[in-house]
Amino acid sequence: MDHLLTISEELFLITVNKQTGRKAFLKSKKFDILLSASILMDIALHNRIDNDLDYIIPDRYEPTGHPLLDIALEQIQQSEEHQKISWWLLKLADKGSRFREILVSGLLEKGLLKMEREHVFLGFSSNTYPILVDDQEIVEVKTRMKTLIFSNELPDFRDVVIISVAWYGGLFDLILTEEEIQKHQKRIEQLARMDLIGQAVSKSMQEVTRSIIGFMNTKEILGIRKPEEKLEELVEVMKALMHIDLDKDMPEWLCKGTHQYNKTLDYIRKTGTNEIVFNSKTGQYGLKAGAGKGQIF
Repeated sequence: MDHLLTISEELFLITVNKQTGRKAFLKSKKFDILLSASILMDIALHNRIDNDLDYIIPDRYEPTGHPLLDIALEQIQQSEEHQKISWWLLKLADKGSRFREILVSGLLEKGLLKMEREHVFLGFSSNTYPILVDDQEIVEVKTRMKTLIFSNELPDFRDVVIISVAWYGGLFDLILTEEEIQKHQKRIEQLARMDLIGQAVSKSMQEVTRSIIGFMNTKEILGIRKPEEKLEELVEVMKALMHIDLDKDMPEWLCKGTHQYNKTLDYIRKTGTNEIVFNSKTGQYGLKAGAGKGQIF
């Protein structure tokens, strides 16, 4: 079945809070990198690129028909030299704000988002998108991911890719609670490692996707961010999760200018990640489930 939604679009939908319309990672280099990874995977899924020793190589030159993918594909095709996957992840991330505009525009046209007072809301009210492809309903991405994780079902290739990007990219707290992540961590890691690939997809698609996940897993891409940037991203994510608009309404450990906020920043400096939790009763910080075991942020 030809999917109506791209991996990139479904990744974006994960970040939209259904109640508030707030998007996590509003101005985030982290999400721009994850978006770049999903775009490359989408292009590979269309059999337009190949890879050789971690280099991206154009394969077929006709457009995919998806505006977002074709902008990236044209860049790759016009490059005078073959570049590494890590290079393309950063290069495409430079267009992150433009890519997000295209994503929102396309999802608005499909009726999956709606715009109200400058906030973007999910445009559906049930667990399925109101769209049929080959007479089959497309199940909403968060619901689909939960079903896979809470069961022993075999996922299709696209869903494994989405789970991998979400897990290594630290997006799972937008899908599951911390308790659910801890309880099902083994299953999530099994899926994220792509051990269950048995579907009939091209060798090129498998190799490109594995290479991209490999770069993410080895922390090669986003070691350049400052602790302050990582904390700002954490604050934006928590605003989306907690339905908060104003900085002053944030918990003290995430409220800029407080003594506890400075302690949070110090902990991020020490650990190198913003995948952290804070226990207000004990005053202790800790790492989220999975942080330090393959996650890059």
